[in-house]
Amino acid sequence: MSLQFRFAQIDEYPAVSAFVNEFWAQNHVYCRNRELFEWTFRRPDEWEHEGFSLVIAEDQGRPAGILGGIPFRFNRFGQTSRGVWIVNYVIRPDHRKGTSALQLLSQFRRPEFDPVIAFGINPATKAIYQVLRGTVLDEIPRHFLVLPDASRRMADLLRLTYPDWQEGRARDLAESLVLRRRPAPARDAADLIPRTWDQEEWPAIAERTIGAARDTAYFTWRYRKHPVFEYRFVTAPEGARSGLAVWRLETIRRQTPEGRRDVDRIGRMVEFLPASPANAEALFGTFVKDLEESGAMGADFYGYHSQTRCQLQELGFSPTSQHPDGPALPSRFQPLDGKGGGILSAMFLRADSPPCAGPAECAWYWTKSDSDQDRPN
Repeated sequence: MSLQFRFAQIDEYPAVSAFVNEFWAQNHVYCRNRELFEWTFRRPDEWEHEGFSLVIAEDQGRPAGILGGIPFRFNRFGQTSRGVWIVNYVIRPDHRKGTSALQLLSQFRRPEFDPVIAFGINPATKAIYQVLRGTVLDEIPRHFLVLPDASRRMADLLRLTYPDWQEGRARDLAESLVLRRRPAPARDAADLIPRTWDQEEWPAIAERTIGAARDTAYFTWRYRKHPVFEYRFVTAPEGARSGLAVWRLETIRRQTPEGRRDVDRIGRMVEFLPASPANAEALFGTFVKDLEESGAMGADFYGYHSQTRCQLQELGFSPTSQHPDGPALPSRFQPLDGKGGGILSAMFLRADSPPCAGPAECAWYWTKSDSDQDRPN
């Protein structure tokens, strides 16, 4: 069966939503929230075509599959190109054999996009990316901290997530994640994107990292204009420059026969970009102060970048891999479930780009907020 491929038009949201609901996930957030869908797939500053950055595969005029793309500006040590995150790869069951699935997955592999990244793939699809000569990455590393005096709350959360765990097992994991030292917060902390970010801070970061170009325009789109989540900015000045962190507060809710019930609160850090090692202390200290004042029991962070991970670990933001039960730490909190926090990815990029690999050598600055991973369930 020969498929035809084209980009979705603005008036086709109902048809795309119905396809997602039937063939991927009933009542998916993109079906419930058109504003979030449009924020994700309608970026006129980064997308030159009319309509959504989403491919529809058609079989005799009927949808047979979809593949979303989120275009972004990609930074490679200070040089920029156009990249795209591919998401929402769905194909009808009667087209899953043969070449249809491979053809659909290749629709954004065009000369104008380098790289093409699939962040958060289903492990069952690894073979497809490998057949297409993509690189399948190790799970993105995760860090976790429990605030002092919140160990009991964390242990209770683990027992709620895993009822078969003995109290000692939950307490041991919770205690291993407790923050042992509170760095002093910045004296002149603020909650704004620094005015000099595009002229001073970002160029210095860009020349030594690879990943989405995190300039003011990106921060404004990704965080300030997010239609659902309320992200918080933390800036810590150091001379003419400032360090920047971004996080959000999430209420943990569990599913009960009567509906969802509030359990606790947790911080989700999605950016940590200090101006120096000393500035990292002040920036982290301010973040911890904000966490405590918000009533959170702790926080987590996902990221590949080696220097960032080393800084956070030294500050007490523990890698989950350091404890045998670390991979079991829940990551989905609305509702709370015990599926763990592993996120697998794949990418297609040109041969001269350094790989995203190795805990001591990864220059890729890539966090959970890349692509559409940090979104409502």
